[in-house]
Amino acid sequence: MDKHILVDETLSSIQRTALKIAALPADARDEALDVAHHAYANAMHDMAMDNVAAGRWVETVMTAVRTLISEIDRDGAPGVRA
Repeated sequence: MDKHILVDETLSSIQRTALKIAALPADARDEALDVAHHAYANAMHDMAMDNVAAGRWVETVMTAVRTLISEIDRDGAPGVRA
């Protein structure tokens, strides 16, 4: 897979995941984050990625998801007016 396509798809996935989780009640978010973490980890496993590299990638993606959720909580979702 082309590296640029992989980056674009990853960024889109991070945004979609964060928007979905941010829309959940606060008490449901930890479970949703766990589900997302496992989904990303399984995707790396399915691609037969090196475990160390895959683990770093998953943690980087999940950090981005959490950061975006925090920004959504602070500023609101893009395109949504309060």
